[in-house]
Amino acid sequence: MVGGNNQSKKIAAIRGADIPTKRKLEDSPKEFIDKVHIGDARVLAKKLATESVDVTITSPPYFDMKDYGRPNQIGFGQGYEEYLSDLSTVFEEVFRATKSDGSLWIIVDTFRKGQEVVPLPFDIVSRLKPIGWTLRDIVIWKKERTVPWAHTGATKRIFEYILVFSKGSGSFKYDQEKFREVTDLKRWWVRYPERYNPRGKAPEEIWSYDIPVQGSWGDHYVRHFCPLPTELVSRIIQQTTESQQVVLDPFAGSGTVPTVSKLLNRRYVGFELNSEYVGMFKKHLQQQLKLQKQSAQEPIPEDPAAAFEATIVSLRILKFGRLLLRQLHKDIPSAAAKVFAFRSNNIPTEKFKHYSAEYLIKLHKPNLEPRARAALDLAIAKPPLSKFGIQATYEFVSDVGDFDYKQNRSDYFEYTSTNSHFHSGRKNLKEAMEGKGLLFSPIKAEVEEPNG
Repeated sequence: MVGGNNQSKKIAAIRGADIPTKRKLEDSPKEFIDKVHIGDARVLAKKLATESVDVTITSPPYFDMKDYGRPNQIGFGQGYEEYLSDLSTVFEEVFRATKSDGSLWIIVDTFRKGQEVVPLPFDIVSRLKPIGWTLRDIVIWKKERTVPWAHTGATKRIFEYILVFSKGSGSFKYDQEKFREVTDLKRWWVRYPERYNPRGKAPEEIWSYDIPVQGSWGDHYVRHFCPLPTELVSRIIQQTTESQQVVLDPFAGSGTVPTVSKLLNRRYVGFELNSEYVGMFKKHLQQQLKLQKQSAQEPIPEDPAAAFEATIVSLRILKFGRLLLRQLHKDIPSAAAKVFAFRSNNIPTEKFKHYSAEYLIKLHKPNLEPRARAALDLAIAKPPLSKFGIQATYEFVSDVGDFDYKQNRSDYFEYTSTNSHFHSGRKNLKEAMEGKGLLFSPIKAEVEEPNG
């Protein structure tokens, strides 16, 4: 049994008495969607249309850790079993209202009652499983800024759980590709670009986001117990929905989820008992929409993910050419080969090939072409080159006349037999053909190896 003294903690929502709504979603969808409704989630959730919600993002109250000053509220004044039962009631209706490929994201944490740690996240999982919700992932939200904490026999709390549920065990929309990490990579990505996904490394289970500074939405905006970071909410919405799809928060609190949903061109539905919160949310949303309109007129900054992908692909193409050159020098030293590397616009047709490249090869003696072709074909067909994801073609050239018009007019950056991530100079085609350099490309790579 859970009991003991209340402990201070920031809480995510406010609850109160049942306030019925007049109409069902089926009867008046335009009035129900794109609105935060004043009322109790236990009642309002019943008004949701079946399979009308794409994702639910919410942070329910943490049992009786805080009195929100509302009668019959979920959490405060309840027994623990009654509290869990009320949450189950809400999420059972959310389950009915969720589309088959939708999901439920609950941001929640354990808490202390006296000397006992109460595993609230795991108790919620146990209650939701019989409803039909399947726990598919657990994300750790590392809160980079937390309230001061000191408690005998306990460490400082710096994270919360984000429980990710799908409706049943089938597929659901959860696009992690949008948030691959393109910074803080190990130093080896420069010399071994073939080992790194061009879109960055896969997202990890720990997400670091600051808790918003109280009052950060304006001096007159209501101070909420535990406002969610807009960046965290934005990430979940972008991974789980498309434009104009519906986002639900049955415990809307200060309105972060509805606000971010609207700014990302999603529809939203929220439930909240505190009318002051709802009024302040409306005012804040209008301010944010005005700021969004102003920022839309500003230049769009470079997409770091797109820039990283372009860099990785360029490094792969250059290194591929360097390894071709190395193979020729190993098998046919007398060939004195030069390699010219180009990215191609051709769409790859081979399985597991994602990019295309063309290589023009000059040999000191044309009669060595058959031997060179055999060496190149063998190298391309096996690792490491077969793992580069590059569909490569090659041709042999003897002078500048064998290059097409665009290639003939290009500037070429020179690379060495050991370094294809930072060029050693620029030349025109004639200088490249006649000089001592071995690897050339119009691709300009200037990537320093990170330290450490």
